[in-house]
Amino acid sequence: MHRILNLSFSTQVFVALCAGIFIGLFFGEKVAWLNMVGMVFIKLIQVAIIPYILLSLVTGLGSLSYGQSREIAKKFAIMLLTLWAIGLITIFVMALAFPLWESKDFFSTNQILVVPSINYYDLYIPSNPFKSLADNTVPAIVVFSLFLGGSLVNIKGKEQFISPAIILLEALNKITKSIVTYLPIGIFAIAAASAGTLQPEDFEKLEVYFVVYITTALILSFWVIPFFISTITPFKYADIVQGCRNILITAFASGNIFILLPIMTEACNDVFAKHNLHTEDSDRYNEIIIPIAYNFPAMGKLLSFIFLLFAAWFTNTELTIVQQLLLAFNGIFSLFANVHISIPFLLNYLHLPSDLYQLYLSGDVLTKRFSSLTTAIFLISFTLATTAYLVGIIQLNLKKILIFIASSILIIAIAITGIQTFFNVVLEQDKDLSKKLQQMQVDWEIPQNISYALQSTDHTDKNISTPAAIVKRGILRVGYHPSRVPFSYHNYEHELVGFDVEMMNHLSSSLGVTLEFIPFSKNNNLYQALRYYQIDIVISGVQISNEYLSEVLYTQPIMDLTTAFIVKDYRKKEFSDYSKFNVTTHLKLATMDLYPHLRHIQHNFPNIEIIKVSNPDIFFNAGQNQQFDGFISTIEEGMTLVMLHPDYAVTYDPTKLHRFPIGYAVHNGNLELQAMLNSWIDILKSTDQITKLYDYWIQGGGAKSKEPRWSILENIINQTD
Repeated sequence: MHRILNLSFSTQVFVALCAGIFIGLFFGEKVAWLNMVGMVFIKLIQVAIIPYILLSLVTGLGSLSYGQSREIAKKFAIMLLTLWAIGLITIFVMALAFPLWESKDFFSTNQILVVPSINYYDLYIPSNPFKSLADNTVPAIVVFSLFLGGSLVNIKGKEQFISPAIILLEALNKITKSIVTYLPIGIFAIAAASAGTLQPEDFEKLEVYFVVYITTALILSFWVIPFFISTITPFKYADIVQGCRNILITAFASGNIFILLPIMTEACNDVFAKHNLHTEDSDRYNEIIIPIAYNFPAMGKLLSFIFLLFAAWFTNTELTIVQQLLLAFNGIFSLFANVHISIPFLLNYLHLPSDLYQLYLSGDVLTKRFSSLTTAIFLISFTLATTAYLVGIIQLNLKKILIFIASSILIIAIAITGIQTFFNVVLEQDKDLSKKLQQMQVDWEIPQNISYALQSTDHTDKNISTPAAIVKRGILRVGYHPSRVPFSYHNYEHELVGFDVEMMNHLSSSLGVTLEFIPFSKNNNLYQALRYYQIDIVISGVQISNEYLSEVLYTQPIMDLTTAFIVKDYRKKEFSDYSKFNVTTHLKLATMDLYPHLRHIQHNFPNIEIIKVSNPDIFFNAGQNQQFDGFISTIEEGMTLVMLHPDYAVTYDPTKLHRFPIGYAVHNGNLELQAMLNSWIDILKSTDQITKLYDYWIQGGGAKSKEPRWSILENIINQTD
């Protein structure tokens, strides 16, 4: 028992992680509340990080003499940038190992989120350092620290500032250590909450992160970094990997690099001595470089880019080459701080869900070991290379460099191919939501009398269907389109369902009447049916347009839709940039009849032929004689249509988003019904009913499993009882 209570700290953390996972699997969603405990710990651990990084940079740079700083700065920066570049290239290329995860899903508001432009002035220029500190603007804080630390180099009496600052640093370090003492509790809470609520398909994706992260760490630690150093210096690969193995093992086992800094300095001195290159200058440089380099993002910290790229893949967010370059540039500055600051900052920078940080922290117990290993190798290798550069023994051999590049490319290619092959076999990627889409139901049964024939157009009844007349009749006549997924369509049981159908169910319940749904086609114009009093209201994603203002009365908007195209999968990228199309590019596009206001499309595609169809299936089933380039639709509707037709994809130009309102239409003289419907819509908005229906039908809440998370308690023990 005494031995159990005196476990090492790293063992306590590991035990807490295992216990948290077990508790989460045992109790399931019942322990979701532990997430609050984990969030409290996350906030506490960030308390001293920003002031600590500020003071450590200032004191580290300020303690140098003018001669030292001038001699070291240039070569230190060149070597650091070189290793950073090699590491970042390796990391971003390894992101290609994430397997293809092409699953059709419902619309999400994140798809049309307007990303605010980044104010790079505020991000990097600390015009108000106190505001930068208050806002946790890490790059600006780093720039300010570098300015302040550099200005101290040539100031007399700087020890009067540096000495108290070092004491304050020790105090901040003590705060962090005291909080980290409770790390097992925080890890237990986060692991339990994650294991209790994480869906199986999400866990599959998390496995991908672990495999890619660990593989990248091993490639950097045991090939790229040491082999590169052996290529440009007299030192051998074995000097780093084998000669410093005790340091590497300790770093991996403890996860603590700070305690190894003095040992690393001695190890670097020993490597120089082994090759008879040991001098007073080499010792002095080694002693200076390691503690300063410790304040800069090491390769282990750069591995956190793997998580950010994984987070983008996890959320189906495609990062362009430019976005990746900006991520690398901005990420380097943010990583001057602790990852507990930089990861949330970079998630926010990429506009990815902030709660993904908890996934990072849950896996940090495992990944931190490999991060510490990579950091240890990086610090030793960087110090050896920089000191060799300073004492003039760098060797640039073109043949060795080419061998290093070729062998690294080969190893990385093998790793990427192996990981992709493994996960393409292991992971179940067939997440077919189309069946669930066809099984969605309205929330309660309402008598539905579906008519398939309108009264003749010579109908002479000129009585407007006011609300009072509808109530007296006992029937609300609703005109709808039978193929407007997800607004009005038939499920597998041939029941009429959809967002607008359920809205009409709510309306009929409020009026105390039954519903008569009347479908229309190309030969049955709904607005014409309104004109002849054959129906009372038009539904099915009716676009509110100036084109028909003289013919009908629209209700107030219920929601906004976003114009998009449905195209073959292979043409998705082609249509994501409208500027590629000009007057010489002829396009044949299909769209639904009664789809007005096509000026936006015609403006961006000057040479197009638009053919209106009565049903989307005409586009999807078009033969060789009538091949369409695309189908004009909306993102919200298109995402559901491509579930039913997996060879197609929804695409749009994110720089030219076009949104328009939809509502319902009534006879152009039926002001009473229009006013009643507007009041009814106001009531549904104020009670969040429309929001709930939007989530259910448009964002796919109704197609997602509502069963509670599997747990040992509920699915094994209680079932056995």
